[in-house]
Amino acid sequence: MSQVANARRRAQLVAVATAAAVLSAAAVVTAILDARAVWRPEVSGPVLPDWSRAVASAQEIEIVGESRATLVRADGVWQMPSRDGYPVRPESLAALDAYLTSLVFEGARTANPDRLGRLGLAAPGDAQGGTLIAVRDQAGDTLAEIILGDARDTLVYVRQPDRSRAYAARSGARAATAVDLLPADAWLDLDFLALGASDIARVDIQPETGPAYRLVRAATTSRNFSLRQPAGWQPITAAAGNGPATTLGRLRFRDVRAADRLGGSFVAHHTADTFAGLRVRIDVKALGETRWALITASALTDDAEGQAVALNARTEGWAYLMSDLTIDRLIRPLERIADPGTEAVDAP
Repeated sequence: MSQVANARRRAQLVAVATAAAVLSAAAVVTAILDARAVWRPEVSGPVLPDWSRAVASAQEIEIVGESRATLVRADGVWQMPSRDGYPVRPESLAALDAYLTSLVFEGARTANPDRLGRLGLAAPGDAQGGTLIAVRDQAGDTLAEIILGDARDTLVYVRQPDRSRAYAARSGARAATAVDLLPADAWLDLDFLALGASDIARVDIQPETGPAYRLVRAATTSRNFSLRQPAGWQPITAAAGNGPATTLGRLRFRDVRAADRLGGSFVAHHTADTFAGLRVRIDVKALGETRWALITASALTDDAEGQAVALNARTEGWAYLMSDLTIDRLIRPLERIADPGTEAVDAP
């Protein structure tokens, strides 16, 4: 009996010793991990020292956050494939280059993955996620990448995609300004059409419903547009035609696609003439509930020839998505600005 009891006690002692060793090892590992999370290495210098060189040889820039945008270089021009190859703003690329090149380390921050979200550096696409910027060459190899997190005062939090250590960075001597990375249309020049409200002399509008009409203004100093056609209609107020007439004074589109890939049918048009002799026509194409603009320009005078050529070079082959507010002004039905039954009168 005593031998059995002694063997049992020895087994118990071995089990206790083993458990103690395991717990001790776990405590050591936990302590090491905690120490690594708390320890902050000394850092200095540029966050992305090779950024400019990487961009110079890049063929693709991918930006991933709550949404995604991909830019590719084709024939020396940066384009957006998701928009049928529409060119991106060169100034936006220049601003991104200046900003990332200027970033210098301010100091290390947490290395605890569970705390990255507090700095906006969780995985891109997740809650409290950062924005990944990755530059790749023609073979698809990554040349440079960084995740940008929250910006607070003069600091921005950053980390490498495959690491949990976060850093604070600031714009260095160049003091470059952060750029809008997403949504994708932040990279597209969609506010190029600006004739100037005071420079528009005449507008011809064919709405989706109702008769076509013409609005004219005698001079740039005239406050309101007069309704010239059709006969027998009178503006509800002296300024009733100003909204539709000045729509092309400054217009921002919402999106863009290749015109030859867009279905739908033409439902309306808007033509504006400027005092300088530039004529801009927008043909409105309906695609479901959306309305798209196809733009053509022509010169009524020799002085406007250059403007017409430049605008056509920019817009030929493209269709531009318009907002509901723009559509409401651009092709507003005549019955909403005038009453039938009396002759039109000149606006004061």
